[in-house]
Amino acid sequence: MAVNTLAKRIHFKQNIPISKFRLWCGFSIGLLLSFSIYQFFVLGRDLLRLLTFSDHFNYLDFSENELLFYNLFYAFLALIIGQSFFLKIIFDTSKKFGEKRIQFKRKKIVHNQNIWIWFFLLWIFRFATMYSFLNMVGFGQKINYAPVFYEYFSFYEEYPYLFVLIVLVLFLQSWQGLGLTIRNYFKYLMGSFLLISVLAFGFNQINLVDFESYFKEKHSQNPYIKGNIHLPKVHFTESLSLKHKEKEIFITKDLKIIYNNKVLDSVSLIKNLKDEYYYDNSSTFTPFVQLNVDENVSMKNLDKILRIINRNSNYQVAFAAYPKETKLKEAIYQEHSVGLFENNSFKLNYENLITLHLTNENEILLNNNPISCNEIANTIARKIVENENYLISIELPEKPLFLHYMQLLSYSREGYFKACQIIGKEKGMDDFTIAYFPNQILYFYMVEAKQLELISKIDFNNLPLPILEFEDEEIYE
Repeated sequence: MAVNTLAKRIHFKQNIPISKFRLWCGFSIGLLLSFSIYQFFVLGRDLLRLLTFSDHFNYLDFSENELLFYNLFYAFLALIIGQSFFLKIIFDTSKKFGEKRIQFKRKKIVHNQNIWIWFFLLWIFRFATMYSFLNMVGFGQKINYAPVFYEYFSFYEEYPYLFVLIVLVLFLQSWQGLGLTIRNYFKYLMGSFLLISVLAFGFNQINLVDFESYFKEKHSQNPYIKGNIHLPKVHFTESLSLKHKEKEIFITKDLKIIYNNKVLDSVSLIKNLKDEYYYDNSSTFTPFVQLNVDENVSMKNLDKILRIINRNSNYQVAFAAYPKETKLKEAIYQEHSVGLFENNSFKLNYENLITLHLTNENEILLNNNPISCNEIANTIARKIVENENYLISIELPEKPLFLHYMQLLSYSREGYFKACQIIGKEKGMDDFTIAYFPNQILYFYMVEAKQLELISKIDFNNLPLPILEFEDEEIYE
């Protein structure tokens, strides 16, 4: 008799009366609250994405699958919170039932839900604040060159299962107290998860503010997209410092010159090049103009533009490019440019001529001998080390494109830097100087074969003296 009484006292799982009014009222309030929280999450995310637009109109872009994944995650979180409030409403009643054990079970469930809600809110606040702060350093990229967190880290690509586990753990945690107090626990558990899943997919179909259309419309102003510019992919690239870049010019396949989202003619280009720029004489860096040239632009037409830049400014020229093996999105390389600096140095009295020829069959010859692409840079470096009084001569196909020129420039620059590393270490120079100031070790000398042929025919010892012709002066009384 005593054993049966004790078993009855400690038996928790029995039916708990629930008011139908509270049931439907709690369901309506929980559903409305869940939808409001879901929209808050989505709108907050898209407002933060709106702040990520850069000068090139790139932003934190999501694919359709990535967008669906995050929306479902927000929907599940919102519905789990709504479920907790639903359980609070239907179980948190007055003592009109008069049963102490039932009241104890009700208070236990309600207390469990209260702890869960505040714990979750604290957790999501800490996590969201941390992620937003790390991304905020990249806002306003025109004057802020701090690394942008979201460009190098994607939760969807690297930790997709983490989000699924978060939802499952939080859902099961919200049912922990109910499992000890109600009958048919698993039936209600599975029914609840099925209902939440259906509602989550339903929430995803409701879009109160169409941010994506606005994002795509604004992103279409990207000069790479607007001008249909495809940068060449090269074997070796250099970092093009944003801090010392004064101008960025885009050249399309149909030879449109774009600067600050405006199409320029040759006169406007010269005028913009002659604008004064800030240059600290104590700086070891020279301001440069970055050219974003479509890979199919002919070198003949590009040379005309280069002559305008070289004759009307003191800017150093750098060509933007993509690495051969891209590890990041192309938009990231557009914002943090890499490419190649052009050669402005030439020497007449050279002893070591290194010829690099790209044939019409896209085969590369080094000193008229076929060579593997993997060995070009090492071979050039070795020849430069053997005789530092060198000159690299590049020969392009019959109708050279910008892509062809960049291929040979890439191998030449890589071989030059490797030679500087070898020579610098032999001279006992520090790693910082070797990496960032190779000109203190050795200058980069490169010229096109056609130019070298023309220069070799000039007799510099017997150049004719320039004749000055003056216009007649008008005499005024």
